[in-house]
Amino acid sequence: MLTDRLPYAGAVLALAGLTPLFAASGCMRNLHATLPAEEIQPFRQQAVTYLGRAALSDQPVQRMQALEAFQDVDPKDGAAYFSENLDNGYAGVCFAALMAAGTVREAALTQRIRTRAEDADPNVRIAAVFALHRLGDKTRTGELGELLLKHPDARVRANAALAIGRLAEPQSIKLLQMALRREKKDAVVMQILEALAMLGDNHGIERLRLYGYSAVPDQAALALMFLANARPAGPEVEELFRYRLDIADHPEIKLQAARGLGRLGYDSGLELSLSYLTFNAPDRNRPNDPPEQQIIRIRALAALALEAIGDPRALGPLKTAFDREDQPELVKIAIARAAIRIIDGGGRGSLFGRPTYQAALDDR
Repeated sequence: MLTDRLPYAGAVLALAGLTPLFAASGCMRNLHATLPAEEIQPFRQQAVTYLGRAALSDQPVQRMQALEAFQDVDPKDGAAYFSENLDNGYAGVCFAALMAAGTVREAALTQRIRTRAEDADPNVRIAAVFALHRLGDKTRTGELGELLLKHPDARVRANAALAIGRLAEPQSIKLLQMALRREKKDAVVMQILEALAMLGDNHGIERLRLYGYSAVPDQAALALMFLANARPAGPEVEELFRYRLDIADHPEIKLQAARGLGRLGYDSGLELSLSYLTFNAPDRNRPNDPPEQQIIRIRALAALALEAIGDPRALGPLKTAFDREDQPELVKIAIARAAIRIIDGGGRGSLFGRPTYQAALDDR
């Protein structure tokens, strides 16, 4: 079992959780109402506004996930929030802001990032060194390897592996392979494998693929998530995603498979993801997994899967789910990022004028 908690290692990782994933399945009705064209831009603005509030929330986890959402789907609107959170007193928030600033190469923050690279918290230093590397200053990048190989804290080692993987430097493969041979903590091993998969290392991809078939639910779900992040080429990973979409006892596994297929360009998990967007049947007798956490986790994973699938027909259900008065904040963050990604076209151009959206409107 993966028992280590690594709270700084990405908002998506936080949603998936390194906790047992034994949530009961069960969903409310499937929603199919397409969002009218005139409501699309107002929904986008509503989503951006909500992410902005979340990025200034009193709750650190909300800040972290909102910052990563801005990083991934709307860095232009997120720039001010990256700056605002760069000096946050909570290390996890600072980590998220620095990773975001580095990912989008926010050059205006370079001097402040250099200051954060001297922070007493090694997790903050990792994110700062990552950001400096992305901004062209590679003088301290070697510190990431030192922390990965030698730091006594598993969370620090995992975050170092995450940063190395996100730098996408192929010469880091040997370092990661060395760390993999030495590492004893399962959660850190998985993070190293994701980094290797990000760099196209076949051994890392194959190890994650095998874990994706695991009978241990949290291990399988985490492996699927990391493979979806890496998007490796080849039919074997697609085959795994399709198998797990059909054959899994736990919704987290199915939703991670749906997200993985979406990242590969397939909408096979659309119906399933829409159905779990309204999940409300937690197992109230499950130890160490409170019902409210089950609901948050599964609804949020459904939204993330819909984001990856990118089908504009999901906008109606996403809007309905977003507007629920009782919707948990972390779910609304996931819905907001999904809506922005779908409306903006996920890097494929704006939703407006796309034949698929017009067809969706015509099918109403």
